[in-house]
Amino acid sequence: MVLLWLDWLPLGVPGQWEWRRRAVAVLPSLAAAVAVGAAIGAGVLVLAKLRSDRQPTRRTAAVLLAAILVASLLAAVGLTASDPGLWASGALAIISDTSMGYYGQALSLSGVSDAFSYHAERVASSRVPDRVRTHPPGPIIFFYLLRQWLEYAPGVIDWGETALAQRGISPAQFHGIARGLTQAPISRRDVALAVPIAFILSVLGAAVVLPAYGIGTVAFDRRTGLIAALLAGTVPSLLHFVPSIDGIGMVLALTYLWLWMLALRRGEVWLYILAALGATVMLLWSFGYAILLVMAVVMAIPVWGQAYPDEMSRHLRGVAWGILVFAVVHQLLSSGLEYNIFTALPASVAVHRQVLAAAGRSYWLWLPMNLYDFLMFMGPALATMSVAAICNGLKQQRWPALPQGLVMGLLVIVALLLLSGSTRGEVGRIWVFLMPLAALPVAYYVARLSDSRFVWVGAALIGLQVCFAIVLHATLVPVYPF
Repeated sequence: MVLLWLDWLPLGVPGQWEWRRRAVAVLPSLAAAVAVGAAIGAGVLVLAKLRSDRQPTRRTAAVLLAAILVASLLAAVGLTASDPGLWASGALAIISDTSMGYYGQALSLSGVSDAFSYHAERVASSRVPDRVRTHPPGPIIFFYLLRQWLEYAPGVIDWGETALAQRGISPAQFHGIARGLTQAPISRRDVALAVPIAFILSVLGAAVVLPAYGIGTVAFDRRTGLIAALLAGTVPSLLHFVPSIDGIGMVLALTYLWLWMLALRRGEVWLYILAALGATVMLLWSFGYAILLVMAVVMAIPVWGQAYPDEMSRHLRGVAWGILVFAVVHQLLSSGLEYNIFTALPASVAVHRQVLAAAGRSYWLWLPMNLYDFLMFMGPALATMSVAAICNGLKQQRWPALPQGLVMGLLVIVALLLLSGSTRGEVGRIWVFLMPLAALPVAYYVARLSDSRFVWVGAALIGLQVCFAIVLHATLVPVYPF
């Protein structure tokens, strides 16, 4: 935190990708301080309850998970509320083609089917924002449906106009500014609706505590799952880079992984089918999450290697049914909506390579910088403990087959992502879905500390994470620096 304050840390690569520093640091408001304090307090209460209940019942775990979800939401709202300029800059980020570009595309839809039908044309068109060309239609559909819903929500448009007026910007003036940021024709109403959309994107990522709990519980036990949820809700990247679609994507990606792990543990066909449907939703949001399919294979190897013949036959039937459901869904999309993921994915990957080449980002320079960004935006305290916990776990080999496969799969896909050069910069935001997984070994070891150390170590780690997130938010511009 001190190094960040003193501007002694590298924040990207000059001329290729850099995070901008704020001209004036943001000081937390009273409301933000109360919200963040309440979040930390809720975390301490959960730890105190877990201390007295070594392995909570399902009912107790459900109550504690609800408290963690509230704490995560409070932390997200607290940080966004501390920035008086977020609503104006956040709305601009929603509208700007340079930032995301999905909002402008959503305005042109006459229905959900358009997002699928015209995907190939968007990928091929140089007039469409790069992020739209390199992503599947999921985010466009999300913006379209969210905007349709907000139009009928009472008071939402008034709230958007009031938030802009508090910054001295009228919707008419804002509309004039936004015209230079997007090619889409936007109205005063669109501008006002961009404000609540920015807020919703900023807080939806807080729901990551739910799949984080599920993954921790399936891999180890409910106690570890609750601590994993606490840690997932305090990842600085999640609390800083707002508004962004990556928080929602993280929830979708980890939910798929949770379903896959349940299928591996129980060997039931219906769970494999749910995992296949989860993979479909995940891939409709971002093609980058396809790397989790590799992780799923690596994770399954030690589990299936220890299965008895009758158990293995159930797993094979489940996988066969999952593949069949996946193929049927995508055949329906291809025949009914003219969207084929097997042709859309390589086309978008090719465009992504062109974008990186045009940006002139160095492959060799970003090999260490990507890893550095990932560790910093995960939070130095949690990242350091994660590396130590993973090394210790692999050395002692005390983990069951499922978490052992999870960690090995995580290491494999991180190495593949780094060596592929598919991302050069922005790793702290784009790879946020990997951070709760990297925190899982930490949750395992914290859960097994003695009673005298459990609460203090857990509370100190959560406090350090939240404090670093506050410093990060007060030092760097959170939204895309368009």
